[in-house]
Amino acid sequence: MNASVRGRALRPAALPVILCLIAAVIATTTTVRGQERTGNIRGYVHDAESGEALPFANVIIKGTTIGTMTATNGYFVIVNAPTRVCSLQVTYIGYEDWETVVDNRLRDHALLDVRMSPQALELEGITVTAYREEMVQTNEEVSQIVIAPSQLATLPTIGEVDIFRSLQLLPGISGANDGSSGLFVRGGTPDQNLVLFDGMTIYHVDHFFGFFSAFNADAVKNVQVWKGGFPAKYGGRLSSVVNLTGKTGDRNRLQLGAGANLLSAHTALEYPLSERVTFLVAARRSYSDFIGSSLYNRIYDTLTNADSGGSTGGPVQGRPGGGRGGFSGQNVLEAEFRPDFYFYDLNSKLTWHPGDRDILSLSFYNGADNLDKSQDFSGFSFQRPGQEAGEDLTLQTGDITKWGNLGVSGHWSRQWQDQLRTEILFAGSRYFSEYDRNSTLQSSFGSQQDSIGVARGLATASEENNRVDDLTLRMDTSWYLTRAHQLEFGVGLSRFDARYRSTLNDTIAIIDRSEDATLYSAYLQDTWRAGIWELTLGVRGADYQRSAGMHIEPRASLTYHLTDRFQIKGAWGRYTQFVNRIVNENVLEGSRDFWILADDELAPGESEHFIAGLSYETDAWLFSAEAYRKDMKNLVEFTRRVRRQDDPGNYFFLGSGQAEGIEFLAQKKRGLLTGWVGYTLGKVEHTFPDLNNGLAFPADHDRRHEINTVVRRTVGEWTFAATWTWATGRAYTAPESEYAVRLLDGEYLSYIHVSGKNQNRLPDYHRLDLSASRRIESKNWITEVGISVFNAYNHRNVWYREYQL
Repeated sequence: MNASVRGRALRPAALPVILCLIAAVIATTTTVRGQERTGNIRGYVHDAESGEALPFANVIIKGTTIGTMTATNGYFVIVNAPTRVCSLQVTYIGYEDWETVVDNRLRDHALLDVRMSPQALELEGITVTAYREEMVQTNEEVSQIVIAPSQLATLPTIGEVDIFRSLQLLPGISGANDGSSGLFVRGGTPDQNLVLFDGMTIYHVDHFFGFFSAFNADAVKNVQVWKGGFPAKYGGRLSSVVNLTGKTGDRNRLQLGAGANLLSAHTALEYPLSERVTFLVAARRSYSDFIGSSLYNRIYDTLTNADSGGSTGGPVQGRPGGGRGGFSGQNVLEAEFRPDFYFYDLNSKLTWHPGDRDILSLSFYNGADNLDKSQDFSGFSFQRPGQEAGEDLTLQTGDITKWGNLGVSGHWSRQWQDQLRTEILFAGSRYFSEYDRNSTLQSSFGSQQDSIGVARGLATASEENNRVDDLTLRMDTSWYLTRAHQLEFGVGLSRFDARYRSTLNDTIAIIDRSEDATLYSAYLQDTWRAGIWELTLGVRGADYQRSAGMHIEPRASLTYHLTDRFQIKGAWGRYTQFVNRIVNENVLEGSRDFWILADDELAPGESEHFIAGLSYETDAWLFSAEAYRKDMKNLVEFTRRVRRQDDPGNYFFLGSGQAEGIEFLAQKKRGLLTGWVGYTLGKVEHTFPDLNNGLAFPADHDRRHEINTVVRRTVGEWTFAATWTWATGRAYTAPESEYAVRLLDGEYLSYIHVSGKNQNRLPDYHRLDLSASRRIESKNWITEVGISVFNAYNHRNVWYREYQL
């Protein structure tokens, strides 16, 4: 095994980046002298109605490029701002712009208390003076976008706001699949996305076989997404980062909300325990296990292919009676079965502000799916050849699957002084998946044996259990040395414990893995702003217990402001992943995918990102384009259909991959008609030496073309929205011919010849969704009612093809 598989030492290519980082620190600190006399502008940004802190709001001195972004507690500081009268502007997605005049000649002015109001229609007489309906915001950082869950409520949904399905409407994030809310970001797979909720790592991000995402929008305040080139602060994944910040709760008054649709109900409570302590709890549960709605039936039929003639469960109809024997009985012949299924998730958060400079919070998350496909068939018989009377048979099957996440995090943030902030996080999360199937076939003769010694009874059982425990302790520090120079650094300690066991009949172990590992990490990042340039250099180091050597991950990004509206961007970085999700080919038996740790045999995954783009933005429009390339190593493929000659019991294969493409986005941000059009041209190819004769093949999630259109129009009190998605079909492998070989004993052995791996394409995918909603307000309550039409013109998209030869 070569050195690149077992570990990676410091590469020569990383040295120039680190040297440039050190040079940038020296250069900026030595140029502080001689600047004009300056002072700091600082304060907090809050929601005007609830008092909640607004993280990641943009704060800028109007007419300049001098600005900053608020921290998670809403705090901001513009270091060394010019000591003159300044016009300060604050913007935050989903809120009206806020402006004020600050006299920075007063060196010791008080903290600013910025109170921002949610977006609304502002009227002056009968003339509309401003109307802002921005749902998605692109930041100056490369490949970063921000969404406000509150602004997604008017988009077409299957019952309620779905954060991850809304993200799938953005260029570079593929999700053209009715049965998946997972994010395929720039050729990556869902397990290559680092998903954080209040610092907790969430491993399973969907409900109902992927039809719904696992996050309740009632509990989420802000969502940040890096589609690539993400900062040195984040590590452990190859593709992207999705950082969700939970709500802290209303600081002024009690808030109670509830909602329901044809599948589930949800509720949220926000309560100020005192002037400085708030509490929030939000819960959601489906009731498909005791109320079988037509919507649930249609979704289940779609996911199981039952609406195209597939079986929905139960034994297959046989030939009643006759010379060859067969099944008979009304119960088995006409059985139509739908399993008991439900999902739920629960969020809670306790927040305490002991002083102006401190904030402490405790967050909890639990989400799970429960699927019961157990059946009990009786009242049918089986007649053997030559047998005068049939045997009465009873078939009992137990088939139960449970999967989900459990997490808790504690967070402390301290603003030591205007320019120095530290955050300490402790987070623990658990992913679990439990699958238990057993069946018993019993005849009227019990366990007696016939004349040739054959028992007329049969019992089988199989079991799969997967669990991943993830404990993390992390400290992050942000230090503004000057207005143009910000240092970020931190250290982390993570402990992983992954167990996966698959058994047959309680005795035959197919796979039995039990591993634990410790990960030490540290990072340093320097952001340097010099006029129209903004350069960020960073490096992250990771010492993973199960691989040799230190993993060094240099990062760099650059933004050039050609004009106030036109920007050119670029980023590069290296990334490593130590936990992998293995995809099981039988996706309709619950959540059968499993997570395992990287080790000497399954080396940590590696990727390298290259990104370049440009954007042009006005108050009402945004046009952007980004090109990317992603090189990946040590990808893991799992299949039981291919066996190695030298190691037949090993079902894991290592390979490499390459993803490249270009994205375009045109967005109308303001006005009565808003929305965007996104287009992605991409290609994802994988190469595995032991698969497809070692030749490169399109990945399962490869889509060459994808278009997403979102339109929203306000008419009086009503909001109408439409989304349309079109994409080329997925790649798949198909049988091409079948032939038989006659053996020496006269029997025939059948062989099937298949095409090259993923050399065929399913038909193009396209779907139109429509919605209409109305917001009704009174003094004490707000109600939103709406209706959505999913797949309005009823196009039958092909999910997969199944062959019977």
